[in-house]
Amino acid sequence: MRKSRFSEEQMVAILREADRTSVAEAAKKHKVSEPSIYAWRKHFGQMDVADVKRLKTLEVENARLKKLLAERDLDIEVLKEINAKKLVSPQARREQVALACERGLSERRACGLIGLARSGLRYELRLPAKDAPVIAAMRALSAQYPRYGYRRIRIFLGRQGFELSWSRTHRLWRQAGLLVPRKRPRRRVASSRPRAYTPFKANAVWAYDFVFDTTAEGQQIKCLTVIDEYTRECLAIDVAGSIRSRRVVEVLSRLVSVHGAPLFMRSDNGPEFVSQAILEWISKSGIGTALNDPGKPWQNGADESFNGKLRDECLSLEWFRSRREAAVVIEAWRKHYNTVRPHSSLAYMTPHEFKQHQLHNPPIPNRAVLQE
Repeated sequence: MRKSRFSEEQMVAILREADRTSVAEAAKKHKVSEPSIYAWRKHFGQMDVADVKRLKTLEVENARLKKLLAERDLDIEVLKEINAKKLVSPQARREQVALACERGLSERRACGLIGLARSGLRYELRLPAKDAPVIAAMRALSAQYPRYGYRRIRIFLGRQGFELSWSRTHRLWRQAGLLVPRKRPRRRVASSRPRAYTPFKANAVWAYDFVFDTTAEGQQIKCLTVIDEYTRECLAIDVAGSIRSRRVVEVLSRLVSVHGAPLFMRSDNGPEFVSQAILEWISKSGIGTALNDPGKPWQNGADESFNGKLRDECLSLEWFRSRREAAVVIEAWRKHYNTVRPHSSLAYMTPHEFKQHQLHNPPIPNRAVLQE
């Protein structure tokens, strides 16, 4: 029924008047055509004015209930999409309010649903602008040293002028998504077990071992690593295709001429380390030997740890075209390890910094640490 200049109540009143008199008189009196009165009668039937008012009220109430039901269903759908457990920080709540507004909720209703004051919706965070230079420096350092965690990166940031606490560094490190993948945990040996010939000063105990790798063409690379257990300094990494006992003696002789002879040499029971040539040279040089027990590589834990860092931070990241290139790259990494890379067991000093510190502050020797 098209819209008329009469309301529904007026139409019903005219119909009742036409019932008392006649359709023609009612039409003439109210200036309406007779077919219109007959159409009204067909539409309203026997309803009176009170029934029409009641019907109109019910229609309005029905429309209001439909609207409330639709809004409730929309709220339920929005709440299902929102993870309420993670709505802790105001920034997370602001993001969810924006999502709810995109789904069709008003800003006022979205704020009430999520529990955020509308005054905080327009707040602009100042912390991201403050953290942006630090995160950019973190990303650059992480790209340069992909196997370093946030602790070592914090030392490098301090060298660049960014003084950060451990907690803030860790927060920004996680925020930037720069977490280093965890390695598979290994079985640990009880730390209470006695360790033979524990070093108490620099040049007290040297440890040496071999690390193997291959070039792009499949040629074997054999690396002899020699470290000072006390200062963690890598004294030498000799790279070749094959290293026999004579070459081991040559490398050790060169190191002794530069650094002086250590008190003990620690190694495993490999054929290169227990050969007659090495044992004779060690005996003539007045150096003691500290060989691992068979099947116990953890007794040479300092050098094994260094070999793991060499593989993780250099060998696994580089692609060598030849042994000569491998020697150059590994020697550059050795210098970086000694002079640039902070060491966690040395209070995040480099081995050279720790060595210089020990020269000015010599430790008090503990005679009880040397054990057979």
